[in-house]
Amino acid sequence: MLENFWLDGAGIIALLHLAGPLAMRNTYRFAARCTPVIVGLDELPKAVAVRILPHAKQIENLGFGLAGYYDFGELAIHTKRYVAYFCNPTTNDFANVTASVSPRGVGSYFEFSTRFSNGTALETNTNGVPPLTPGNPGVRVFRFSDITEPKDLFAVHRQLIEKYAGGLWPVGETKGQEIRRLVGVLENYGPRHAKIGYMVLANDGASRSEERRVGKECR
Repeated sequence: MLENFWLDGAGIIALLHLAGPLAMRNTYRFAARCTPVIVGLDELPKAVAVRILPHAKQIENLGFGLAGYYDFGELAIHTKRYVAYFCNPTTNDFANVTASVSPRGVGSYFEFSTRFSNGTALETNTNGVPPLTPGNPGVRVFRFSDITEPKDLFAVHRQLIEKYAGGLWPVGETKGQEIRRLVGVLENYGPRHAKIGYMVLANDGASRSEERRVGKECR
């Protein structure tokens, strides 16, 4: 899931997409480090739980094991992120259901992702909003906003792997450390965008992007 939005789809770009224009009118900041806290179902806000739980159960029925429900805190200003994260130990595919809470309300999507031994990745998600900044060239992302069931998206995901990554070896993560994959993607978001000129690194270690930079890309 990875850096998409995320949100381009796992990752922080998804926060911008779900936060909408409110987050884009001014300079915005992203945390340089994130420390997700595993939480129980009863600790999820009700508005988040109703978005996450139905799809989470469906993903488990596809052979994925739940790595945990995570509170990522406020990664972007006025936007909190909650993630249900899954791993399929047989295929080394990963999945997540993400909910972002902002002043505009709660937005959510689900996603499947697979990383390969050559360092590339393929992702499918249900986010219908195009990315606001250039995507990671090593990640091929497909969006299907019309798909509403995880089983249908996963079927498409596997078909796309056969088409674009047949012969490549999917890689997993150490058991119990699966969430490190998502953390790495999120923490790389700021440095990667600073490198391509869309962000600057703040003195306190956070990343910030100025409206003029993003505005130019959006026109």
